This record gives sequence, structure tokens and C-alpha cells, in this order.
Amino acid sequence: MVSVLRLLGRELGLHHIRDSHSPRDVALLVVSRFVRLAGFGAVAPVLLLFLRESGFSERSIGGFLSATLLGDVALSLLVTWSADLLGRRRMLAIGSALMLASGVAFYFSDEYFVLLGAAIFGIISPSGNETGPFSALEQAILSQLTEPEGRVSLLMWYAVIGYAGMGVGNLATSFVVSSFDQAGKSDLAAYRVIFLLYGAIAAFKVALSFALSAKCEVDAPTPPNSTPSSANEGERQPLINSRQPPADATVQIPAPLAVGRLMTLCLIFSLDSFASSLGTGSFIAYFLRTTFAAPIALIAQVMSVTAVTTCLSQLAAGSLAKRLGVVYTMVCTHVPAQVFTILFGLAPTLPLALTLLIARSCLTSMDSSVRGAFLAAVIPKESRTRFLGIINVCKTLASTPGPTLSLALVSLGSSRIVFVLMGSIKILYNVILLVLFKTAPLQH
Repeated sequence: MVSVLRLLGRELGLHHIRDSHSPRDVALLVVSRFVRLAGFGAVAPVLLLFLRESGFSERSIGGFLSATLLGDVALSLLVTWSADLLGRRRMLAIGSALMLASGVAFYFSDEYFVLLGAAIFGIISPSGNETGPFSALEQAILSQLTEPEGRVSLLMWYAVIGYAGMGVGNLATSFVVSSFDQAGKSDLAAYRVIFLLYGAIAAFKVALSFALSAKCEVDAPTPPNSTPSSANEGERQPLINSRQPPADATVQIPAPLAVGRLMTLCLIFSLDSFASSLGTGSFIAYFLRTTFAAPIALIAQVMSVTAVTTCLSQLAAGSLAKRLGVVYTMVCTHVPAQVFTILFGLAPTLPLALTLLIARSCLTSMDSSVRGAFLAAVIPKESRTRFLGIINVCKTLASTPGPTLSLALVSLGSSRIVFVLMGSIKILYNVILLVLFKTAPLQH
């Protein structure tokens, strides 16, 4: 029994968390990720419904969401490019303060331009998933706090805890909406309380940011027991075997080729990001509400279930990546998930639609941790924050037309086409990724 538990612990990478350079900072970052995604998860099911209840048209809501994403681009670029100079902890605190300001504005106002300003200059997540500068900064810090071979496991748990937080946020929304409904109060009043909760979570995040230690900064000294990356440049021993590249390995390629591949990955991930923006968590909730007249509390509960299944599936990502390699892990999990996405959009009944949505959640995000580890291995420590910020900016820029297109299709009575288009583009993304990178020389 003990040996089984040890094997399970190694497969899940728990020892990498324990052996990180600063377990306390890792814990604080994971808690910060949890509460942030709880806030995003709470807002996602009601954001579009709140804007619709406030009297805005579907086309104006689409423009609103696109402008929100453009605001995220500017904020992410500003924060990630200045974080290493001004301090990563300080910039995380500033981002959290802007998140707080957005929650307060949405609680007190229903004026279009006030809300638009709060969404552009603050942080609001239409998808329920990561937005703003937080992920790039935190992944750069986590990658610095562990050895290269521990990155997949550390980022896997970072993703797992985030999805758990999202599920808690969804459940909180379900509880608030149900409570207000039973008390005979309006849905709009319930939505406002959810935004107030969002602001409270952001205030807690400010405190967490200041609790981080100096080890999180880019100029933190390398621990004596760690091995500089340059020491491994000549090694050519694959972690699994000569045929399957390890998930957490450093890419040994010349600098010009590395930059070229990084640009290619930016373009490919941007295609994926555009597809994701077509069917965000907020849009899925809106689709279920308008197409099947699903109760808001039920929608939030189902979204909580999808967050939990996504969370559990993340636990298998590290083990799967060790055996299949990074690229095959991405493709083999993404393609079936996008088939479910297409079928979800075509589902004739609510029970079938919810079943397909949950089935999709089991596979759709399994690649997030291994993708982060891959990028961290490609990018040098001193450039990691900026480069990850650039990648996130490219992805966010690509996603800005998505909500406008989705809501335009809704206004034309073609909401189901959104998910067919989304799934098809994502399948194309996977095919391109496989063709271009299946033979990438990933070695430790």
C-alpha cells in the first residue's frame, strides 16, 4: 500500500512541490490562483445576462466584450513588461486592485460607459477562465521556483487548483441566485451581489500579493542546490526514451530558430484563442438560457461540475505527457473535446446539451500545464516574464473579435453555428500543431 501511494505521489508530482525553492511562495501563488478563478467563475455565468438585464442589445454586448479583451491586452502588456523592473509582487498587487475596482463599479452602476470603462481599465473575465496579467507573472515565478524537471508537475497543480476555484465560484453564483429567487428578489440584484463578492476576492488577492517573498523577483539569487540551465546544455538523455520526448525538457535549438518557433507558436495559439473566444463561459450560459430556457442556478451548477471534471482531468496531464510527449498530449485530448463542442451546439434537448458539455470538460484543458512547461523551457529565465506576456497579449488580441462575431450570429438566429465554428477551428489548430511540431527536438 505504501509503495502504491509513493508511486501515485511521484506520478502526480507532489515531491516537486515539496522540493521547490520556496514552498511558502508556491502555496501563496496557488491560493491566489484559487481565489482569482473563484471570482472569475462566479462572474462568468451571469456577465452576459447582467448586461442583457441592464437593457443592452446583443450587438452592443458583443462590442463590450471585445473592448474588455482589448483592455486586457493593454494591461497585460504594461504589467508584464514592467514587472521585472518595478517588481513582480507590486505588479500583482496593482492588477488585483484593478480587479477590485471593476467589481465595485459593476455593483454600483448599470450605465453602459461606466461599466465599459471598468471592464477596459480593470479586469473582468467573460470566459470564467484566466484573463489579465496574472497568469504570465505567476507562471514565470513558478518556473523560477523549481527545477526544469518539476515544471510540468508544478504548473499542473497550478492549473488544477485554478479549476477547483472556478467550480467554487460557479457554486457560489448558484447559491446566491437561488437564495435571491427564494426571497422573491430580482435576478439583477443577485448579479450585483456576485460582483460585490468579486471585489472582496480581489481585496484578498492584494494582501496575498504583498505576502510573497523576494524569491519571486527576477533578480532573486539561484539557490545553492539548484543547477543552472547552462549546465545541462550538453546533455542529450531523454527522460523516457529516445523516441518519446519528455514533457518538461529544455529545447536545444539555435537562438534564431528558437525565436522563429516561438513566433510560430504565438500564431498557432492565437488561432486557438480566437476559437475559444467564440464560446466563452459567459456565452455558454447565455446560450443555455436563451436556447433551452435553463434556470440560472442550474447553469451555474453544471458549470461547477465542468470545472470539477476539468480539475480532475488535469491530474492525469503530467503522467500522460511523460508517455506521449507534449504535442501528442495536446492533440490527443483536444480533438475529441472539440467533437463534443460541435455536438453540444447541435444538441436538440437540454439534457443532451448538458451531458455533452460535461463530456467536453473532461478533455478540453488537459494541455494547459504541459503547454506552460514547454514555453517555460523554451524561454530564458531573464526573458520569461516578458515573453510569456507577449504570448498572452497575442492570444488576447486574437480573441477580441470573437465575442462580437458570436453575438452577431445570435442576433441573426444562428447561435448554434458558433459552437460548430469554434470546434472546427480548434480541430484545425490541432492538426497544424501536430504537423509542425510532432518531431520537435525536445531533450533534457
